[in-house]
Amino acid sequence: MTVFEAILLGIVQGLTEFLPVSSSGHLLLMGRFLGVSNVSLGFELVCHLGTLAAVCICMRNDVFALIKKPFARPMRLLLAATVPTAIVAGILSVLFRDALEGSVLVYCFLITGILLLCCGFADKRATEKPMRYPHAACIGLMQGIAALPGLSRSGTTIAAATMLGYGREQAARFSFLLSIPVIVGSSLVELILHGVGSGIGAPALVAAFFSSFVSGLVAVSFMLRILRKHSMDGFAVYLFLLSVFLLINEYALHLF
Repeated sequence: MTVFEAILLGIVQGLTEFLPVSSSGHLLLMGRFLGVSNVSLGFELVCHLGTLAAVCICMRNDVFALIKKPFARPMRLLLAATVPTAIVAGILSVLFRDALEGSVLVYCFLITGILLLCCGFADKRATEKPMRYPHAACIGLMQGIAALPGLSRSGTTIAAATMLGYGREQAARFSFLLSIPVIVGSSLVELILHGVGSGIGAPALVAAFFSSFVSGLVAVSFMLRILRKHSMDGFAVYLFLLSVFLLINEYALHLF
């Protein structure tokens, strides 16, 4: 993998990590388009570390509040969501390895689009309110399922929170905070067990980290602003169109 390819992949990762369109799915697609066959889980997680730094900076007040009061209710809510995430993602990684490599990518894109449309309908009754522990666990469960490429982590968690009656911006902030322990934990596990993949040098990894960091900053700020006034229907339309294109490409065009 060249440094230029790593930068492109890092930009894709950073932009799509917090947009509800599936960063892992788009990273797989970009890798296929570039002809990069070694976009390993380890490389993807290095990009995730860049987006982790981005979300920590954009939400630094929330992060500092959690650090100052590590046993307060907000931290307990994150823990209640993180445990089911880890369990479900672990099960998927063992039983559905082919799906994690993109075998059902187009169908997961379609499911994400449907969830985003459902989020738009549910948003009419959503309000800002204290989050309940069972609801946090349900959101964490959805995040675990979103380990499948094509299922957007941010999209599924925000949609789940909205359908449980929480406002869009509140749902997004919880979703972004919830990404922090998940990215840290999964990054450590995958890098220890699988490394970063053959043929990926240190310069490419550094380039991927910084490009995903910068684009992640843009994506977090954009999402927090847009969700204050707008629904995610536009992202759903994009995913439906992308799915149609991928099906046509698979059966007719064979572009990549």
